[in-house]
Order: sequence, then structure tokens, then C-alpha cells
Amino acid sequence: MVKTPNIDRIASAGMKFHRAFTPTAMCAPSRSTLFTGLYPHRHGCHMNHGSVFEEIKSLPYYLQPLGYRVGLSGKTHIKPRKNFPFEYLSLDISEIGAFIDSSGDNSFCLIIATHDPHAKKVKGEHGFAQSTMYDPGTIPLPPYLVDTEDTREQMAGYYDLITNLDNYIGDVLELLDDWDMDKQTVLIYTSDHGAGFPFEKWTCYEAGLTVPLLIQWRGYISPGSETKAMVSFADVLPTLIEIAGGNTINNLDGRSFLPVVTGEKSSHHQYIYGVHTTKGIIQGSYYPIRSVRDERFKYIRNLNPDGRFTNLITESAFQAGWGSWKKKAQKDPFAAWRVRLYQERPPEEVYDLKHGPYELHNLAGDSAYQEVKTRLSQNLDNWMSRQGDAELKS
Repeated sequence: MVKTPNIDRIASAGMKFHRAFTPTAMCAPSRSTLFTGLYPHRHGCHMNHGSVFEEIKSLPYYLQPLGYRVGLSGKTHIKPRKNFPFEYLSLDISEIGAFIDSSGDNSFCLIIATHDPHAKKVKGEHGFAQSTMYDPGTIPLPPYLVDTEDTREQMAGYYDLITNLDNYIGDVLELLDDWDMDKQTVLIYTSDHGAGFPFEKWTCYEAGLTVPLLIQWRGYISPGSETKAMVSFADVLPTLIEIAGGNTINNLDGRSFLPVVTGEKSSHHQYIYGVHTTKGIIQGSYYPIRSVRDERFKYIRNLNPDGRFTNLITESAFQAGWGSWKKKAQKDPFAAWRVRLYQERPPEEVYDLKHGPYELHNLAGDSAYQEVKTRLSQNLDNWMSRQGDAELKS
């Protein structure tokens, strides 16, 4: 129901990925993975607002030797700058046009990173910016959220930002049309993580780790294609390198999913991993979380289950309607459960994503799912060991 005609245009002309994931639902670590092909503990920026290790290389290091100019327009949230030697631009359409124009017949890769959608800055009657496009009373809410007036107003405002983003994408598409680049350009649309509501951003739940991913490449991708192949942000860099004609880079966590794009394969990863730390986030407590999922099941390990999960949502009554959740929890059992679970979680969580995609029924204590829990738990142990994750418990 969110109005996104320009994003829809990309989807109808290319391939839609139903199972694309960031390894962490935080800005800086997610973007660092996108640009390095490494998971957060290997590139070093596993904390929000953190930095990658000194020796880490990013997208420009790999594409520039292949003859590409590599630009980044808009939001950065990556550091140190020397590890990310992009040509940095503003989001002004004229500046983006000048970059394209000055490239002439030379190849280029341009990342356009808007600041939408993000939190609304202007506050209204209930502490949120009032939506100008959507009726809070009629918009649908996912069932894992507590339905309150404040949550609806915040969600409606978030939808405003998505439509604002779509309008800007329309300007970019018009620019590509003017240069007649639509037919010869690989166009990728994605977003860094889920929205800033409970059980989304700052968690390892599906609503936080799942990202949109659309790829348009005329002549190589059939219009309206879709895939359920599981891919990670760590795979984007090696995919771009292969598209650009480069050699496979050893020792990356990701691997190219170009065969999925071209229709040669219908699957990619067997397992997808998630990480989260509350270190480095505003009002964050010590609460490390790790996860692994396969095609059907999800396993989450809360490494400090006796602790209390906190962040900007829980420490500010206006954030995502948290204050209204707590008020409703005084009388409503579902709201009370969601408020408690957001801050106090069991050591392990297991979900059947086929029959419960919203992760509302923890199966970790169900004897029928012990084999699943053991298999995924051992798999996560092995992965954390390979990652050099200091939170691995013996």
C-alpha cells in the first residue's frame, strides 16, 4: 500500500530477491559489509559508528584497477575514510549528472545513498511528524508490533519517507533516461536494514536483517524475474567484481551471485548469519546477539540473557511509540508479552519461518525441534569461530 512507482519500475524491469539479508541491522556495520564483502567481525566495524580494520580494502580498491570510477553520493557512515577511497558527492541531482557526464565513455560505479527512510525529525502532537500521505488509522501493521495510536503515527511517517525516497529515485531514473543509460547500466536498489521499530532495527529478527534487493540489467535479466535464493550483503562486492570482469577475490566472506542474476542457478547460500551488539549505539546495554537461518528455520542466541536489552527505543518514550506500548501493556496481555520479550529474552530462540514468518512462536523448548536447534547451534558455533568472534562461548 506504500506508493513506490519508481521502485516498482525497477522491479518490473529486473529481478526481485525475496531473501536478501544484511548481516546486522545497524547502519555502519551493514554498509561496511556491503562495501568490503566481509562480515562485521572480520572487517572490524561490528559496532555502530565503528571503524574497519586498517588493512581492510573496499569497493574502489577492486574496481578502479578494472578501469572504473567509483563514486559515493550522499550518506557515508563508513570510516576511516582512507579505507573507502570513493569520489564523494552530494545528493544533488546536478552533481550526480556532472559525475556521469564527466565519465564520458569510461566505466563507472556510483552508489547513491539517500538519508531516507530514517527517523522523522519533526515532532507532531504525539511526538512524531504527522504523515501527509497516509492515514495512520487505516495502514496495516505487522503482527509483531503492538497496535497503538503512536505506533501508527510513526509508521505512517515512515511510509512518507519511503515515498520521498521513491520520488528521488524517479529523479535518478530520469537522469539515466536522459543519458540513455537505462539500456546499458546495471541498476541495483537496496536498503541497509529494517525500520527503527521494536523487533526490527538493532535485532537479529527477520524484520531487521531482511533487505529489499532489486537488480535491473537489460539483456541479461528477464523483466519481472523473482528468486528465493538466499544472498547476503557480503555477496554484493564479489558480484560487482565479476560483472566488471575482475577475478575472484580470495578470503572474502561473500561470493558472487551472478549465476542467480543470469538465471543459471536458483539457489546461493545454504545458511545466512546475523550479528548484533548494543555497544556503540545510543543508550545501548551489553546485549550481544547472533543468529543463523537456513531455508526454513531460524536460530537466535542471546549471549547475555540475564541482561536487559536497551537502546534509543526503550529509553525514549516517543521512539517508535514505546511509551504507548508500555501503557497498553498494563492491561493488554499481548502488549505485556511484547514489551517484556523485547528487553528480556531467553538464551535461545528457534523459529519455523515457513509456518511462522513473524517469529511469534519460539520453538527452542519444543522436543520436536531439538535436532533443528542442535544443528543450527553447532553451525553457528563453527561460523563464529571462523569469524574470530570473541563472544563464542566454550
